[in-house]
Amino acid sequence: MLPLDPRGLTLATGRPVEVLSSCDSTNRVGREVARDLLAAGPLPGTLPVIVAEAQTAGRGRLGRAWQADPGANLLFSVLLAPDLPVDQAPRAVLCWAAALAEVTGAWLKWPNDLVDGQDRKLCGILAEHEAGPRPGRVGCLVLGIGLNVNQVDFPGLPQATSLRALAGAPWDRQPLLVRLLRALDAVDPAAPGALDAWRRRSRTLGRRVRVAGVEGLATGLREDGALLVDGRPILAGDVELVAGGGVSPPT
Repeated sequence: MLPLDPRGLTLATGRPVEVLSSCDSTNRVGREVARDLLAAGPLPGTLPVIVAEAQTAGRGRLGRAWQADPGANLLFSVLLAPDLPVDQAPRAVLCWAAALAEVTGAWLKWPNDLVDGQDRKLCGILAEHEAGPRPGRVGCLVLGIGLNVNQVDFPGLPQATSLRALAGAPWDRQPLLVRLLRALDAVDPAAPGALDAWRRRSRTLGRRVRVAGVEGLATGLREDGALLVDGRPILAGDVELVAGGGVSPPT
């Protein structure tokens, strides 16, 4: 696989892009960069992207390890500073997940996994917040993304897949990353109807789920990003799709 070109990525996206041959976690590096920027004063208008060809301690949600073949996938963290209250950050992450899904043709599992039409995982997202000078407002969000692009074997992970496995051909990672970064930058999480893109690509709504000790039908997505299960809002958790559960149109 061709290595990623940081200069080309920077020119194409307008963001400073650093490509590391290896690191423990792009989110760990990204949070350090975010803290340094916040300590220096107001954030610059253009924030950096940290990309790694390999990670030695990649992390997903709930502290899970994220394993990926070196040079095969896209492992990157994007620094973002939406002018939002902290309690609206989960909504923003859903909007960014939907943007990634539209570029890749993937579907979405609440809250922020990208999956194929058989619910096999393509991409995981881990959002972490660094507080800024304004209490209660987002300082800097570090959005960590692990996208399975050209990896074809996933030992011990039968529910994982990749873009290459689905397409039957390898993907050029450089233009794909450019498209993903441009799509993220085009999102306005505060815009009315911003969550409609997530709803359109959902593989969770209308299905029977088990999450946070609750089992029922995922009937909708609230405007703050909460999943409605039989009308009850769930703000955080790991969704399990219940086999044989009924399906009805999402709302």
